[in-house]
Amino acid sequence: MRILHIEDDEDLRRFIKEGLKREGFAVDGACEANEGVQLAGENIYDIILMDIGMPGLNGFWAIRTLRTTGYTSGVPRQTNHSVGIFVISGQGGEEARLEAYDAGADDYLPKPVFLRELVAKIRLWMKHHDVKSDGSATVLKVGRIELDLLKHKVTVNGKIVPFTPREFMVLEFLMRNVGDVVTQKAIEQAVWSLDHDIGTNVVEYHITHIRKKIDEPDKESMIKTVRGSGYVIEDDEQNDVSAA
Repeated sequence: MRILHIEDDEDLRRFIKEGLKREGFAVDGACEANEGVQLAGENIYDIILMDIGMPGLNGFWAIRTLRTTGYTSGVPRQTNHSVGIFVISGQGGEEARLEAYDAGADDYLPKPVFLRELVAKIRLWMKHHDVKSDGSATVLKVGRIELDLLKHKVTVNGKIVPFTPREFMVLEFLMRNVGDVVTQKAIEQAVWSLDHDIGTNVVEYHITHIRKKIDEPDKESMIKTVRGSGYVIEDDEQNDVSAA
């Protein structure tokens, strides 16, 4: 998952970013509402965390703008997916909460925020919203590979295979786009935050390690390299993706 955190308190923004990164999320930050809206228009996010009281345009304006411009109306993936907007604010009164929900917020957490509670709410939102178009659960399957989004677990031929958080995210992105060629740039944008110093071979490095974990000896890799274009994952047996 990729998360955008709009918050003018730099220390809080850094604290939440580091905590969410440990949970395997890619996190971008913005210090004001207008900057956050611009980032949301340029990138695809699964969750947007939003402060209310910021210099200049406030969080209520940002939520309404995001909901009405179509920036968060949906993601063209193989899931029935819309972004979640969580308010994290020191304005804990009833009026602020109601205005946030009226603007289009999905949840409201008062400051000081507890990281474990935030992560739990994010995972709960995933469970309820990040589902296949047929309503089935958040487990992706391509051939012998099964990826559980909620448990962060990968099984190959029924056996659990350890994956680093980045490897998991790269594999998830490929599996969500099974059969389609995705560019290196698209993978970078989906998996790494904007301020992350990405080396020129970082995607290739992760693809190489993923192949070692999912491929069978003496068989062609499920992840094909398309020269000049990118990568594609294919089910050699069924050429299909389903949800468990």
